Amino acid sequence: MKLLLILSYFMSFLGFLCLGHAIPLPTDEDKVPKVNFIQDQIVRSYVPDGLLTSADEAIILDLAKKRGIERVAEIVTHYMRPSSAKAIRVEGTAEKKGRVVLQKVLRITRKDWTFPEARPGKNDLILGDFWAGKVYVRKQVELNVNGKSYLCSSIVGMTFEEAEALLAMFLKKAFKLSSSVRQNFLDQVDWEQPTHFGKRGESISAVFLAKGREGGFFDLMIKKEKGVLIIHQMMEAMP
Repeated sequence: MKLLLILSYFMSFLGFLCLGHAIPLPTDEDKVPKVNFIQDQIVRSYVPDGLLTSADEAIILDLAKKRGIERVAEIVTHYMRPSSAKAIRVEGTAEKKGRVVLQKVLRITRKDWTFPEARPGKNDLILGDFWAGKVYVRKQVELNVNGKSYLCSSIVGMTFEEAEALLAMFLKKAFKLSSSVRQNFLDQVDWEQPTHFGKRGESISAVFLAKGREGGFFDLMIKKEKGVLIIHQMMEAMP
């Protein structure tokens, strides 16, 4: 099942690449700096050609409220890779229940930023040139390593403590590589952005986001031999 999900995700991008072959390194376009600022206790994170005016924000906040986000924590504009189209994401304030962190998220489309053929859906809410579907709730698990918290989307087949131990080893680069994985490929991995830890029998998997690329991630297949963590396979999905 996990393999099917990964393959399905990969097919939505330009292709599926194995790290034993040639891989495109990040380009300047992938590393577009964002305009970040806080106003009225709401964080704004905008790509330079995706800035929102106060009038735009008023519509976006109205959409979010009508869709059930009472308290907005962040407004984000981002590219819809691999295209140059842009979209908007509104995130509500996080709610903690033990280790579980719940956050309402609303994806918003702007008419002149999206694809020419894009149209609002039957049940979308439309305000001016903006429209949005329903809010979804993002569920993440909090992992604590050396006094710092990290959010992870899923942990399967292991305890929170086991996942934290693995993350700690990755953060301090306490692992070895098999001959099929090249050291320089690891420079693209954002070790502070884990999204999945899983264990099935002796097989361990870990997924991390890629540095500076919207939607890109790395899937690592790991073995533990005599207490040593060995990355024996890496797969990459990049938009």
